[in-house]
Amino acid sequence: MTKRIALTLAGILLVYGSVAFAIKAGIGVLPVDAAITTLAGLLHMKVGTFSMIFHGSFFIGQILIERRNFKKIQFLQIGYLVFGGSILNFMLYTVLGGVSFSWYPARLIICVLAFFVSAFGCTLVLEMKVIRTPLEGFIQMAADRIGITMGRLRQKTDVGLVVLTVVLTLIFHTPWTLREGTVIAALIFGPFMDFHSSWICKVLYRTEKIPAEN
Repeated sequence: MTKRIALTLAGILLVYGSVAFAIKAGIGVLPVDAAITTLAGLLHMKVGTFSMIFHGSFFIGQILIERRNFKKIQFLQIGYLVFGGSILNFMLYTVLGGVSFSWYPARLIICVLAFFVSAFGCTLVLEMKVIRTPLEGFIQMAADRIGITMGRLRQKTDVGLVVLTVVLTLIFHTPWTLREGTVIAALIFGPFMDFHSSWICKVLYRTEKIPAEN
């Protein structure tokens, strides 16, 4: 269990650290990160801080759906929110605060590498099965209640976030966070996760799948 928690923390570190690099590359991020970055700018908040609030709302949504059936171990998601948001703030404003990437090929490479690392971190968290991630956990519960697949509802959620980001950007003239990098992410993030999933358990657990924590 200790090893699984340590690897989960490592996965969170990789996810949020790579998001900071993707934001700094400035050519577009995943729809959820685009919405968070845009809203954080409008509210004059740090991106990591608003990320805690944004994902925290989905954590609360999980509790409202499951109520008494909500497992106590899932309160560890609060640690996920705080740790992840703090890492994002530290990387974005301290480590990369004075860094800028002007050469487009470098920005493109950094963006793709950030998506690759983020997919690895996300897959690592999911494979450890210590806790659910706030957004995906809520979407899975909602999908079960509605009677559609998680993938279908996640797709609808992403579309909604894209529309929200575009509308806010056009109304308030904020910097565009939806760009070519967003399209690239849509094409490669899923395959990257499949690639990582195919070898993580084989390398770390000799192909043995880790059972979900109750």
